[in-house]
Amino acid sequence: METTSKKAEDNKQAITVTLTSDEVQQEIDEVYKQAGKNRIAGFRPGKAPRKILENHFGGKEYFLAQATEELVQTYTPLALNEHNLIPMSGPDFDKLDMAGEGESFVFSFSVEVPPVLELSSYDPIKIELPSTEATDEELQQQIDVLLSYHATTDEEGNEQLPELTDAWVKEVLEFESVEELKERMSVAVGAQKSQQIASIREMLITQELSKRLAGEVPEALVKQTEQDNYRELFQNLQKQRTTLDAYLEMIDLTPESFREDMRAQAEESAAVALALDALALHLEFTATDDEVMEEFEKSGAGDSAKIYESWKINGRLPEIRQGITRMKASKHVFDNVEVFDIGTLYPQDSEAEVTDDAAEKPKKAKKSTSAQKESSPKDKTAKADSKNGKEDE
Repeated sequence: METTSKKAEDNKQAITVTLTSDEVQQEIDEVYKQAGKNRIAGFRPGKAPRKILENHFGGKEYFLAQATEELVQTYTPLALNEHNLIPMSGPDFDKLDMAGEGESFVFSFSVEVPPVLELSSYDPIKIELPSTEATDEELQQQIDVLLSYHATTDEEGNEQLPELTDAWVKEVLEFESVEELKERMSVAVGAQKSQQIASIREMLITQELSKRLAGEVPEALVKQTEQDNYRELFQNLQKQRTTLDAYLEMIDLTPESFREDMRAQAEESAAVALALDALALHLEFTATDDEVMEEFEKSGAGDSAKIYESWKINGRLPEIRQGITRMKASKHVFDNVEVFDIGTLYPQDSEAEVTDDAAEKPKKAKKSTSAQKESSPKDKTAKADSKNGKEDE
């Protein structure tokens, strides 16, 4: 097999596949062999001459047509694998001629693929994060809640808050002093803010990365990403034995808002994916065969060599390679990010504005991802490997 690939219009790649006469003849012989397994009057299975088979199935053209179809179905994914292409749609085939005995065979098709874009900057990403230390205001809020919990009511029905003293703290809460209580509260608030900071940090990094993408995200990729997100969500809901209606009620979203949220997630995810591809290309990250095989081995799905061949035959190895290079690019971004305290990177921005924006986004993400957790390229690769392994078994 020889293949060529050239860029066509509208993010399409035009592929031409040329098969040798030996490859063609091998497929034609296989079609006759499979047909010979049918019961033909007067002949044992596999013993009927070709002329008899042709008369039985309606002529030689039947076998050539079957061989042509098999050749196209077999070598199309192999061609995609050879040129490391992941189609968003297609393939769209040009007019197909009939394969012939003793002749080479050529067919062509096109597929729409994600565009190769660039970033406006490849410098380390800079973000601002709020401090994880508890402020005096936050501590006072915690104290107010605590005192309210231990409030009593006088004879006239008025709420009476206890006085925060060392004696009261020691008697009721079993702390030695008010100072010790505040220290414990400070640690708890700091731990809670640290958990929130991790998600805020990830969100801000991916937002900044997607902003650097120079070019438009094709609608086909957004739709493909959205479909993948829906598929993953429904699989998780099925595992949790819950329905979409129950899930929407739990996260307090209307169907319309849910669809809008899923669309927004798909747009952002597609942009981040293309940005990671651009960075990987710029840094010349690649995925070796050993790294691909290692991903299959990590999945624990069974015979790694068998799974590798299965993915190769189905033209899916480019998906694994893409996952590996995106993972490398993502690690590079997160390892080199520069973090500043709020107000130092952008002195003109108010702290309240940045903090409010950072706090709002994770809350929305929590609604839309409680059943559909975001996965890293590595996670998605492992899931795909595991699924493929089960199919092979």
